[in-house]
Amino acid sequence: MIRAHALIGSGCLTVLCLGAGLTLAQQASSPEEGGPVLTFGLSSTFSATDNYNLSPSGGDSAELFDNRLSFGYRNRRANDVLSLDLSGLLRANEPPGGSRTLDDRSARLGYDREGVNSALSFGADYSLASVNSLDPFDQNRFFDDDLLDENDLAEDQGDREQISTRFSFETGLNDPVGFIVEGRYREQTYSSTTDPDLFDTETISLTGTTRFTLSPATEARVVLRYRDYTADDVPQTDRQTTSFNLGLTQALSKIDTLDVSLGLQQIETHETILGARNSDTETGIIGNIALDRELTRGTVGTTFDLSDSVNGTTATWLASRTMPLPRGALAISLGATSDVSDTIRPVGSIEFSHEMPRSTLTATLDRRVATSSRSNELRTTSASLGYTYEINSLSDLGFSANLAEVAQAGGPAVNDTTRADLRATYSRDLTRDWRLSSGYEYRIRDETGVGSATSNRVFLTLERKVVIRP
Repeated sequence: MIRAHALIGSGCLTVLCLGAGLTLAQQASSPEEGGPVLTFGLSSTFSATDNYNLSPSGGDSAELFDNRLSFGYRNRRANDVLSLDLSGLLRANEPPGGSRTLDDRSARLGYDREGVNSALSFGADYSLASVNSLDPFDQNRFFDDDLLDENDLAEDQGDREQISTRFSFETGLNDPVGFIVEGRYREQTYSSTTDPDLFDTETISLTGTTRFTLSPATEARVVLRYRDYTADDVPQTDRQTTSFNLGLTQALSKIDTLDVSLGLQQIETHETILGARNSDTETGIIGNIALDRELTRGTVGTTFDLSDSVNGTTATWLASRTMPLPRGALAISLGATSDVSDTIRPVGSIEFSHEMPRSTLTATLDRRVATSSRSNELRTTSASLGYTYEINSLSDLGFSANLAEVAQAGGPAVNDTTRADLRATYSRDLTRDWRLSSGYEYRIRDETGVGSATSNRVFLTLERKVVIRP
């Protein structure tokens, strides 16, 4: 207890000192302006919860004092942008099942440059966080792909470490013939976990594209892709995926555009079964057809996509419509997917926003069927609803609801898992830089074969963000 009080006192002293120092150095500036810009962030949160780990048995109550520190550097010049972002969570006391005082550490480096006839992009990311502190609804999960996977809704102790690098180089932007080379490396490592499905993985992806401008209305392309996936699972999976695609983009009129892609894909899998190393090769046809029309208000289109995995072929058809509204926007797509077991499943997405004189309403819904990096066939659903009401110029009320679900869609067995969060928050600007927030959060988790769990949490947050131009 003495140690916790000392850390809390030290954290408060850090808040006051940093606040005073930054007040002297702060200058009015915007990160979008040219030149170097430094961003300092500080967020201190007192919270209490009755089930921190969302365990079906409950009993993981905790009172926490967390301080999130962040630093950002951005230098925007005429032709390039260099950025660096660092953040970490300093805990005054460890949560149930926690093993570290400095948690949720991340670093991100990015560089983008545009030349007269070429473009270059590079990035490197690092993350180390406790599994039980991962939030599937965090909008800054830059390591995770857009698709939900088996790990996003996991409940376990231990840590997850991720390393990722990526690059893209394009030349011939203004020439009849152009070339694009893209690559990505990602390593994911787990330690001190108990779930056998949380195993180490390593993925390398390379893509080469040659683009041919045949006329002002016609463009052709040749695309080569290679992906190597290695997993430290029970069968020690090693899978190489190679594909070759031919594509054509044709402007049918001033408002209609047709895009067609057709290719061949080969998947070679090596696994250890009953002590013997086995190999298997799958070959299939992949392709995509998309037709879009620009309207006076928005766009309308339809797509048909054919993909192939080690489990079989998946076909998806979608019809889409986007349109601006008097006080917002609407984007909707509806369709169906035939999964690897030839089962027809409804899919689609909705994005809606509406601004009122003193409030804002947003809603999203996304349902899709896809193959995860582990070659599991998943039906994923994600939904969110947000409402913000401005009480006055200094304070506001916010309400949000989030839902995420991962379920089996043919192929290998996968535990159906659902996560939902409900949150109500009151926020008030104390000064131009300091903001106080307080609220309540209710969480739900349900997994087939494991059980369901709920938690209640109250929190009080004091935060500040300062932008400085050296």
